[in-house]
Amino acid sequence: MSRVLELKPLKEKHLKLIMVESEFPIDWWFEAPKEIQEDLIWNLHLISKEYLQLIESLIEKYKPDFALEEKGLREEESIKTDPLAKLFKEKSIPFKFADIEENASDYLSTALDEHRSTINNLEKRVREIMDKKGVKPSDDELFQRLILWKEYLQQDYDQQEDEIRYKVREAWMMMNILNLAKEIDGKKLRGLFICDLRHFNGLEKLAEDLGVETEKVKIKRAIRTEEIEEELEKEVQIELKEKE
Repeated sequence: MSRVLELKPLKEKHLKLIMVESEFPIDWWFEAPKEIQEDLIWNLHLISKEYLQLIESLIEKYKPDFALEEKGLREEESIKTDPLAKLFKEKSIPFKFADIEENASDYLSTALDEHRSTINNLEKRVREIMDKKGVKPSDDELFQRLILWKEYLQQDYDQQEDEIRYKVREAWMMMNILNLAKEIDGKKLRGLFICDLRHFNGLEKLAEDLGVETEKVKIKRAIRTEEIEEELEKEVQIELKEKE
């Protein structure tokens, strides 16, 4: 059953939301670019043991009543094997993924179908002209107009997708957070939300409007390399800790 986006302050509960920066950026598109689809980090959703240790230390520090993680575009299979979900389960901390409802995402994507179709048709026409003439015909007025039309449409598409990527998805994620908080017993609650750093400001503004206290945890990355046996064979050590 599909849900409707609705943001209302919690009743008779005080929530402190600790936003924790994800180890890697969590990107989101209606259609992921080809280079991203082939990216192993993005596809495998890898999490280092150092990051898991950091989250474990934050659990000890904040003692959250529940936790959530930004879902992004992960497939069901990677969700089932998510190391963070396993960690929170071991700690007996209620855990859920947070993101825009799939039906809502599909509806918003459909609204941009005409843009996508027109952009693809313009790209096809541009390639046809280039194949026919063998070069980029900079003096061809039609060619120039096609390039400009495509650029204008692409910019408009990107702006609308950005609106959904941030403001719309952040509203849905905040609703996920509040809904889980409603399920937890207690008047004073602490929730841990692991998400892309780029959502911090938007979520903080939403939280302020809804009477939710926030704290932001950004991670500091330090990479140390150490030679092993041969110059080209290196062991990489990663240190992750909470920023001061």
